[in-house]
Amino acid sequence: MMTKSKVKCWEVFKCNKLECPAFHSKNLNCWLFTGTHCRNEIQGKFIDKVEMCINCEVFVKNMDSGAMAETCGIFNEQIKEYRRIVDERDRELENMSMELALAMSEVFEALKKISSGDPSVRITEKSDIDLISRLKHMINLTAREIGEIVDQSHEFAISLAEYFDVLHKVSKGDLSARVTGTSSIELLESLKDVTNKTIISIDREISERKSAVRQLQKIEALKSSILRTIPHAVVGLTKQKIFFANEGLKKVFGWNPEEVIGRSPEILCRSTKDYQKICRQIHSAIDKSKFFTGEFLLRRKDGRDIVCMISASPIENKTKNNRIVLVYEDITERKQAEKELKNSREQLRCLSAYLHSAIEQERKFIAREMHDELGQLFTVLNIDLAWLERKIRTNHKPIRMKIESMKEMVESGIKTIQKVSTELRPGLLDHLGLTAAIEWHTKEILKNKSIKYNLELNISDELFIDKDISTAIYRIYQEALTNIIRHSDATLVNIYLKKDLENIVLEVTDNGRGITREQIENAKSYGLTGIRERVYLLGGTLKISGKPGKGTTLKVRIPLTKKIEGYSACRKRIINYVNNNI
Repeated sequence: MMTKSKVKCWEVFKCNKLECPAFHSKNLNCWLFTGTHCRNEIQGKFIDKVEMCINCEVFVKNMDSGAMAETCGIFNEQIKEYRRIVDERDRELENMSMELALAMSEVFEALKKISSGDPSVRITEKSDIDLISRLKHMINLTAREIGEIVDQSHEFAISLAEYFDVLHKVSKGDLSARVTGTSSIELLESLKDVTNKTIISIDREISERKSAVRQLQKIEALKSSILRTIPHAVVGLTKQKIFFANEGLKKVFGWNPEEVIGRSPEILCRSTKDYQKICRQIHSAIDKSKFFTGEFLLRRKDGRDIVCMISASPIENKTKNNRIVLVYEDITERKQAEKELKNSREQLRCLSAYLHSAIEQERKFIAREMHDELGQLFTVLNIDLAWLERKIRTNHKPIRMKIESMKEMVESGIKTIQKVSTELRPGLLDHLGLTAAIEWHTKEILKNKSIKYNLELNISDELFIDKDISTAIYRIYQEALTNIIRHSDATLVNIYLKKDLENIVLEVTDNGRGITREQIENAKSYGLTGIRERVYLLGGTLKISGKPGKGTTLKVRIPLTKKIEGYSACRKRIINYVNNNI
């Protein structure tokens, strides 16, 4: 059954999908008939396809004479095609073998010349066989490259000799040696550039290293000098063992440095408990802030206890290696001096308190004596003058004028006595209290001054205020008001006195020039020093502030229920000190 259309074998032989793998396949179209899918792809698959159909029972069963004839015709055509292809291949192989033999002979001859040292040989590259053309081209290319290598080998030898000479000089320490020759070979020029740059880099690195070594030696010498001359003990620790100690260790602890190397710093402590406590504090602080300072009671080699300031810091800012440097400063004498200074300061404060108390007592005594004795004397004198005036019958004018003059002088003396006694110790402070005394003093001292004032006194139960507190606040107020009049150029003063919980608060503010920080801290500001001492002795606080051109504020806060040490207690301490030391 012949057909031009693309029929399939299973359509001719009436096969089905269960018996033939080509059944209904889109890719396995029949090869037996002209015009079918497989007809043009028969090469290389013919025998396999024939064998597949011959072994197919359906094919054999259904094949008729027409189909067999066509199949045999196809077999004959295919055999003829195979024979033609084989003949062509035989001719091609014969021609190829001849050309290949000639080409290989030519190639071997060229290789022989090249191997004997003649890289100038060349062979014709043209050939019908692509492989032979490529082989000849490769031979010619190899010959050219070998020729170039031979030409360059002499230049390489000369250049490399210079390189070896320069490198030999460098190895002997001559870092001024350089490769100077020029070459047309890019590789040699690059090698020269790299070599010279490397030598320069090595020279620079060695110079920097030598400089660093010299600097390190200077630092080491300076460090050794410092460690030798420093009066403190310097100890290096690693894993809780001493690996370094300076000469200051002998001065502070009495130990020679070589005696403590390899030992625990516990030998510098009074007990194991003290040592463990110090270690905990040091490591805790170093873990947080990388530095530690603290005062501890330690023990010398001779058994004497000393107070040391210990400064600890990790070496190289790392604590993982447990390397720590410790500096022990003997501050025993300083602590003793601080203690004595503190005692002296307390004694001076007590003396100041005693003097304030004594002055107040003397003021009170003198004021009372002046008021009682001199006042009484002037009063009697005034009465006597009045009696004398009545007894004199004469109208002698000079005598009358003299008596009047004496009476005026007596009146003036009485007023002066009253004024002085009041300034020494205002009776209002003792009889009417703090607020009355402050109000009277404000009016009295500012009555002839061009300074206005606002007075706010808010204390209702001042009878319960201690006399020492009342006196101190009054004297502080006197000093503050005096400073305003003398130094501030103020035109307005605000005075506040109030009770704040368990404190009494005095605040004085003016609008003057404003006190400066230097004036507040000036040791010669005796008035402010006196105010500070009074406040301190009563356990209070003092705040003084000022702004240029905007005035000054003085604020005192004194507790009503607690005093650090009263005047009477200080008086007892002064008396005891005098009795014991004089």
